[in-house]
Amino acid sequence: MKKQFLILPVLCSSLFWACGDSSSATEPSNDPNPPASEILSSDSGMSPEPGAQSSASADPSDPTVDPTVDPSVDPSNPTLDPSQPESSSGVEGPTENPNADPYAVGTDIDEPSYVPEGCEVKPLDNGRGNGVYCLDSLGTSSFKGTLFADPDADVAYDPANPDLTTFTSVEKVFKALQPDEKVVFVLRHAERNSSSGKTSHLTEFGIFSAQSVGQKIASEDPAYYAHSEYVRTRETLENIAKGRGETGFNHDAYGVLNGGWFIKNDSAFNAYAALSTDGNYVATTDWAFNGGYEDAFYDLDSRAKQFIDEFLVGVISKKARVSVVNTHDMFLAPLTIYASGRQIDLRYYENRSWITYLAGIAVVIGADGSVKVLPVKGLESGTT
Repeated sequence: MKKQFLILPVLCSSLFWACGDSSSATEPSNDPNPPASEILSSDSGMSPEPGAQSSASADPSDPTVDPTVDPSVDPSNPTLDPSQPESSSGVEGPTENPNADPYAVGTDIDEPSYVPEGCEVKPLDNGRGNGVYCLDSLGTSSFKGTLFADPDADVAYDPANPDLTTFTSVEKVFKALQPDEKVVFVLRHAERNSSSGKTSHLTEFGIFSAQSVGQKIASEDPAYYAHSEYVRTRETLENIAKGRGETGFNHDAYGVLNGGWFIKNDSAFNAYAALSTDGNYVATTDWAFNGGYEDAFYDLDSRAKQFIDEFLVGVISKKARVSVVNTHDMFLAPLTIYASGRQIDLRYYENRSWITYLAGIAVVIGADGSVKVLPVKGLESGTT
């Protein structure tokens, strides 16, 4: 298969939607590409974990979810009735203050980080990386998960022509970064507990796997971290920062990362999800690869380009040379499909392949303003 490599200019060009188009929309809910001022400052309250959206939407990587938890409450808007769910699309109307910063951060949830006690990481007997072990209530050491060594460690990585059919390790991308380049890693959170609500925490294994990703991209320069308004995404980044050896944690919460960026209409989206016991996984991946579903989803290419250009390059990359963004699988699956030129195997509608924890995309910004995107993985594999 001929390799493709997406190069997206920072400024608007023929690869991107026209600059003037974004400012002309007056009804953002009907515009396939609403302007940033009407999108990025709003909380897209869609359940980012399949399972919280509807009872027909089980999470393949964690089938035990709490359907009674309603994650669609915007803590940054005190006037919102917490008993009423907010639209999941995040594009239902402009910000109340027309002069507000279109990239204003959301309000972080004041929840303490979960820190495991009695846990340790030690080498596996088979030599394939490290294992996480924790003491149970009886004081017995129990196995929690494997932090595999990179199975592709000997496979060469060419930054100018990466293999878009597979996930490249974040370590390879980071080590190949030139002094005058910047990188934004956009990853799914680490393994969480059974709750899919906003306040669910990482598991012990999730904590240590996030730290292992941080170790792979460690450097003396502090990174910038952006996450959704969910506790597990912030905890993921806290532990990535810890793995990098950082004593501080420069981070912000953004409502745009909550999950509904590609959803145009909640009712249509939920109707498609209800057609299958696999819920929104089937409709989302079928749409991302084959199109259709125009009543439920925006156009993938223009929507993904807009997010990369306006938010990741236009805002996040300006914070630091290395930035890590943490969000959810329903956001990252289509974004990664786009980043691979639809070559990555995330065809859940055919083979139940879905994006796994700590996988996503890397956005590399050159000194000349060029932008390159590719799928990346933080653990052994990028798919479930």
